[in-house]
Amino acid sequence: MDPKSSEVWTVERLRALLPSPTTAGFRLAVLGDPVEHSLSPLMQNAALEARQLPYWYDRLLVSPAELEMAFICLRSLGFIGWNLTIPHKLAGYRLVDRLDSEAEALGAINTVVNRDGELIGFNTDGRGLQAALVDAFEVDPAKSSIALLGAGGGAGQASARFLAKLGPERLLLVNRTAEKMDGLRHELAASSDVSFWDFNQLGQVFLEADLIINASSLGLRETPLEWDRGWLRPEHRLFDMVYRPQGATPVVAWGQRNGVPAVDGRLMLLHQGAFAFEHWFGQPVPLAAMREALMAR
Repeated sequence: MDPKSSEVWTVERLRALLPSPTTAGFRLAVLGDPVEHSLSPLMQNAALEARQLPYWYDRLLVSPAELEMAFICLRSLGFIGWNLTIPHKLAGYRLVDRLDSEAEALGAINTVVNRDGELIGFNTDGRGLQAALVDAFEVDPAKSSIALLGAGGGAGQASARFLAKLGPERLLLVNRTAEKMDGLRHELAASSDVSFWDFNQLGQVFLEADLIINASSLGLRETPLEWDRGWLRPEHRLFDMVYRPQGATPVVAWGQRNGVPAVDGRLMLLHQGAFAFEHWFGQPVPLAAMREALMAR
């Protein structure tokens, strides 16, 4: 098979390979539902090729009900590791044998390393987000006033914990359903610079923050956003953790229409993927090769 394959595997197909692996170099994957849109194979296969490693990375379509079986199959088949995307980052946290300290603190994983049959869970999303913000805007999140939209979801909660640890000037956590942030309220109660908001208060949120990060489903909408352009100031920066294989997300498109720097989640994908590569292989990451493959899309 071409190591740059964009094939989508299923758990049923993996099970058919047991008890002995016949997958040749297929030893890495991203698990999600949906997963067909994932650009991870483009950059990870470019990295494998650049380092002349005899493996390739593919997509694995896994429903929530199939996740545990997928872990069993991948462990048995000797996979080096895998990534987790929507909706598996919280559930995967409970399926590994051991957690890295950062993953434990963030309450979710996006990377698994199979080390001699022991599954170790990591979270590279936080460091990936931080690196992406510096890459995109040359801003230090620790010196910014940040609004995080969608703080009640799995990715949002993990990002909120990571950003709070950085100690930004202000951290405004925004969610449609206030109850979904109750756990964060309890955890971050001692942080005087953290406040909680709902989407009805977005105008005030934009007034209070200069860096807006979207972790909500707004990035997945098909229709344009109709937010008030009067919310925007020249110093605003918009970062959408979501990306699309083709075209801008509604959040990015709104920012660009109104003259504000806006970037989608491909840079976060790039940097979290580079940190994952480090965990799998323990060698320097060919970041330039990964960037070229990802941004050429």
